[in-house]
Amino acid sequence: MKTIDIKDALSLAQDNYKEYSLYVSQGRAYPSIFDGCKSAYKRAIYGMYKSSPRKIVKVAELAASALPYHPHPTSISGVIVQMGENGKVFKLLKTQGNFGDSSKGIEASADRYIGGMLSDLAIELFCDGIEYCKMVPGEIDKPEPEALPALIPLCFINGLTGIPSGLSRLNIPCLDVGGIFDYYLDILKHKDLSYVPKRLPSPNIGVQVLSTRDEWEAALKAGKGSIKIAPKMEIDKDGTIVITALPSTKDADSVRKLVEKEILLDKVDFRDESTYTTRIVIEKVYKKQCDMKELYERLYKKLQVSETYNLAFFDENSIYVPCSFDSVVKANLHYLINTHNNRLAHQIADNEEKLLVLKIIEQLKATNNWKDIFDLSYEEALNYLSTQFKACTMEIAKEVLRKPMSYLTKAHAQEIIDLENLIASLKADKSDIFEMLAKKYKALKPKVLKEIAANETVFVSELTTSTKKKK
Repeated sequence: MKTIDIKDALSLAQDNYKEYSLYVSQGRAYPSIFDGCKSAYKRAIYGMYKSSPRKIVKVAELAASALPYHPHPTSISGVIVQMGENGKVFKLLKTQGNFGDSSKGIEASADRYIGGMLSDLAIELFCDGIEYCKMVPGEIDKPEPEALPALIPLCFINGLTGIPSGLSRLNIPCLDVGGIFDYYLDILKHKDLSYVPKRLPSPNIGVQVLSTRDEWEAALKAGKGSIKIAPKMEIDKDGTIVITALPSTKDADSVRKLVEKEILLDKVDFRDESTYTTRIVIEKVYKKQCDMKELYERLYKKLQVSETYNLAFFDENSIYVPCSFDSVVKANLHYLINTHNNRLAHQIADNEEKLLVLKIIEQLKATNNWKDIFDLSYEEALNYLSTQFKACTMEIAKEVLRKPMSYLTKAHAQEIIDLENLIASLKADKSDIFEMLAKKYKALKPKVLKEIAANETVFVSELTTSTKKKK
């Protein structure tokens, strides 16, 4: 007779809710600690890379390339649109058509009207060596990379938010890309993953930071913390107020409502001149009484907010919340080192096999024995090669016999020299993987700084100190 397990309903509900919460958080709400991408982003990038559209195609076609890996087809096109929207610090796509800007409430056009392709820089940043990543079963049983071989976690470039089920809310800030590169290069220079650089990246959020740099860095070290921020705004001698940056929770309507609350709108001319950047102009109407300096001070105070950051990540086994910036960098570098060690090992083995095939061909030509091979049967020829040359396995012998007559008779001296140089270079990279990666970061840094938008962020305390020093 079968025994029935009886469970308390509350305990069962808690267990089920915990399991569901972890499932939603791992990859849905939280990004991977190895590449800083949520699963949908990873699958979209991997799918687009594998299908390799090197021309702009419709978003629906880009989404189709990710569907073999992602179990939610209705959401993937939205993720791809987010990759190409104008509000991002870094657009991963070359785009055609209106991809919108969620930061300004501008919706994208329908999928059938817009198109894109992965940019060259996105491929270089996130797909270099992707064929050699650790592959895992996906949600729909198709193998996919455990993570992208990202040189910089995507979440730190564009920022990331998420609301998991039953766990802490995610809010990762945009960081200064140049500072991120410097942090990585400092670790690689010391050739020690336990080394912790002293200088952390600045924020790249485009507003004024009222908290001190020490408070900001404490938040990155702890993986959580609140930072007080304020808008960027100026007032000229005529009393015209110009706002050029706002906290993410504020927009032009927020400013308009504040102005309306403080004074009657008929006293000022309020204009939202924002396009790709914020520009709100407030001017006094001619002959109306309005203290613009007082209005400026009120707006500056009321538009200040406390931004609470919470860095949360996952891997195959755990959820890390909060998680320090340094922990993510180290996990990312460890994954990169494993991926590129795997790449180098495969490339060395492949090229050594090619070199051995060429050397055997050259030896056959030197002894004039290669013509005799064609008088033998295929099996006899295989046996002859594998016994005549010590390093010649059956697989190498098969490679030799696959070559056409035109290839066997031509000179291979230069090809052998080139292969030997390539193998030596690959072995040098493998012997000092830190130096190999450092070269990649140094070469990529100027390209990234040229392409990725820099939202200059000012620490008010440093600005004040700087002004005092000048005086």
